[in-house]
Amino acid sequence: MPVRIAQIIDATLDDTLGSIAGTWDFNGVSPKRVSLYVAVAESGSGATVTLTVELSPDDGQTLISYDKLLTHDGNDAPQASEIYTQTEDDVLSLSPEDVLDYIKVTLTGNSVTGANYYACDVWLCYSY
Repeated sequence: MPVRIAQIIDATLDDTLGSIAGTWDFNGVSPKRVSLYVAVAESGSGATVTLTVELSPDDGQTLISYDKLLTHDGNDAPQASEIYTQTEDDVLSLSPEDVLDYIKVTLTGNSVTGANYYACDVWLCYSY
């Protein structure tokens, strides 16, 4: 099956917009593989961005916090969030064990201001 890619977040987190969520509905067909490609570009210093993921088996009616993110930063154990403190690109792998019909990715800026902000992009990559 072909790999499908969708951009679900394209935003700047600053003093105007401190948090944003992107969602995707798989329309009842659970993907076998799911990855998030994240690009954050910091301007200024002192701010951070936290990424969290919620999954749903029912079109977003029931959201379940996903605490099994697999990251590239050397952590041996899966984690519930990823914190970005500087400009970087990242790949987060998900291992959906249950029926996955909907995903919600949230980016939350911490200490973001007009001078300390992040330009953020998140792409969802999946295959059936």
